[in-house]
Amino acid sequence: MRLLFFAERRLSKKSGLLPDNTDLSLSSSTPKKRKFKSGYNLLMLYSGLVLAASCSVQAEPIKIGILAFRPKQDMQQQWQPLTKILKSAIPEHDFIIEALSYNELEMAVFSRQIDFILTNPAHYIQIAHHIGLSSPLATLIKKQDSKGLAAFGGVIFSLKDRKDMRRLTDIRGKNVAAVGQESLGGYHLQIHELQKTGLKAGKNYKIRTTGTPHDKVVEAVMSGKADAGFVQTGVLEALAQQGKLDLNEISIINSQDLPDFPLFISTRLFPEWPFASLPQIDEKLARRVTATLLMLSDHSDVTQLIGIQGFSIPADYLATNELLRELRAPPYENLPGFTLNDVWRRYTSQILAILFTTACVIALGIALILANRRLLVERKNVQQQTIKLQESEALWKFALEGAGDGVWDWNIPTGQVFFSKQWKAMIGYAEDEFENTFDFWKDHLHPDDRDRVLSTVHLYFEKNLPLYTTELRMRSKSGEWHWLLARGMVVSHSDSNEPLRMIGTHTDINERKQAEFALQKSNADLEQFAYSVSHDLRQPLRMVTGHLQLVEKHLDAVLDDDDRENMNFALQGAKRMDAMIVSLLEYSRVGRKSPPKSKQSSRTALDNALFFLEPARQEAHAEIRISGEWPEIVASQDEMTRLFLNLAGNAIKYRIEDRPPIILIHGHVENNIWRVDISDNGVGIIPSQIHRLFQFFSRLQSRAKFEGTGMGLALCRKIVEHHEGRIWAESEGEGKGSRFIFEIPVKASETA
Repeated sequence: MRLLFFAERRLSKKSGLLPDNTDLSLSSSTPKKRKFKSGYNLLMLYSGLVLAASCSVQAEPIKIGILAFRPKQDMQQQWQPLTKILKSAIPEHDFIIEALSYNELEMAVFSRQIDFILTNPAHYIQIAHHIGLSSPLATLIKKQDSKGLAAFGGVIFSLKDRKDMRRLTDIRGKNVAAVGQESLGGYHLQIHELQKTGLKAGKNYKIRTTGTPHDKVVEAVMSGKADAGFVQTGVLEALAQQGKLDLNEISIINSQDLPDFPLFISTRLFPEWPFASLPQIDEKLARRVTATLLMLSDHSDVTQLIGIQGFSIPADYLATNELLRELRAPPYENLPGFTLNDVWRRYTSQILAILFTTACVIALGIALILANRRLLVERKNVQQQTIKLQESEALWKFALEGAGDGVWDWNIPTGQVFFSKQWKAMIGYAEDEFENTFDFWKDHLHPDDRDRVLSTVHLYFEKNLPLYTTELRMRSKSGEWHWLLARGMVVSHSDSNEPLRMIGTHTDINERKQAEFALQKSNADLEQFAYSVSHDLRQPLRMVTGHLQLVEKHLDAVLDDDDRENMNFALQGAKRMDAMIVSLLEYSRVGRKSPPKSKQSSRTALDNALFFLEPARQEAHAEIRISGEWPEIVASQDEMTRLFLNLAGNAIKYRIEDRPPIILIHGHVENNIWRVDISDNGVGIIPSQIHRLFQFFSRLQSRAKFEGTGMGLALCRKIVEHHEGRIWAESEGEGKGSRFIFEIPVKASETA
């Protein structure tokens, strides 16, 4: 449904196939909606014709769609030499280059009119999210003055004679030209840089959209229609080489001095454009095209005509993905956001009703207070007797429970405090060496604990709580900080209910805290080590994989069957190792690189996971039944989605052949604990092997039968433990299905 809506929206509002006022609702109760239904039928007819044509033609041309950030005709001509190289390497196919705008490229991908795509990273991420593409097969390396550039950035520029346009802050209140909000190098990178200085697009400065190519942005600035412009690196230099721009007439704002980067730049660098294939492309053909691109640097005459150095193995586009998420740019533009203004607009009548009801309650409360005043005199004597009784009882309880701990007794109005001999000995003082005042005690608190402890005591007085407990550090006589567990209670109040006397204990917890800190540091060091090692191993492993593929291609004619089999074993081993490293990276990020926990619906995480698993569910003909309670929880949505992805995905994956999976997912809340059961009718687990399930790289099934790294359940265990819960598995044996259960607490407020 999301894919369908995405296509309908693009067709109706950008491609011009439907009127701008067409209602996109699925209902057909109005004439406007019937117009959309006709347009939708045309879309389906068109898609069917495309599919029919693709089935009826043998070895039809392979089309490569390229984003036209410069004039289409120029880019079409620039990339035309690539078709000859591909035809030479893969003679059974013809190749066609199509330079397309953002909207045209999206529609070409949706209707499967192209087979490969070369576009900017942000556009790739958006299309892959909504429609589906392969992982990047290669990364473009551009050429600048005989130097290869595998990264690009954004440029913010103005006219040199504009003395008021020298710094980023000078853009406040100005008009800025940009090709459009789809461009990474011509929009997102620049607004991200401006946001660091507190300037937001649309609020602190206006964006004037010119559309592609980037040349239009330069024309707008040079003609004075815009005060500044956003373009991708290399655009200004290219226009200057063509004689269309004098670089002496422009000024670069926020210019960056980056070593070995020869172009004007105002932002940080990001990986160059990815090259990817569409799902309909045969994997073998995709590998051959990729190998040809990776060998392109050997054809200097072709690369010189195109103006690039060639292609490399795929770069890491995680930073680009995180930047788009931070900016809430497509495909992350619909992340939830709700303000007080939204609440007022949506619930005006309900809020007014609540305010009226509250006013009535207050009025009734005042009347009740006035009536109760008549009872105060009669109750006063009873309260005084009760206070004395409570004080006696508290003193007795204090003496009984405080045995073995340091004892203190605080006279609040005078500020005098009695500290027991054992209390003073905890921090190295003799009985007569520690001044018996509250201020002297306060001065010995650790600076980082002082405000927290005093706020806790103040809140305790204000709320009139029966007992408070907190951990704190006290400076010992030797100058070291000593950890104590403090407990206290008020045992006497004034007539106005002000606290008069407080007693309590301090327990020595220094050794326990030191052990906790040592364990935390050890765990942090281990996680950092795992992250660093696994992260650093991926690059050389990619080089091994890439060069193995090149060797296989180069020696294809001389390899015999045994050599090819050995080469395949090497490639599969490298890919499997890369998958294991990625799993280890994901494991190390849990709780450390994850988004912060927030209050959210637990059902949202499950729905997100099932959305991603839908293709696998359909392929396996699996039936998924959901029941029970799905409360609001304080959690990391990304981690909870990954938890459901692994557990539900395993239930689909580890199925018995010729037996459609039946998966039951049930939620239940009891005693503030949320419990989720995920049961299946799959291959089951030998009970004696269940203890191995949640260990690192542990596999109970043959890799030849079920792919995987063996890290999925270990990752699940860490996610659950990060949410202060537990997870386990149950099974009656092989062929009898499995049941995975996890429990996490339901919290009422956000916590770290």
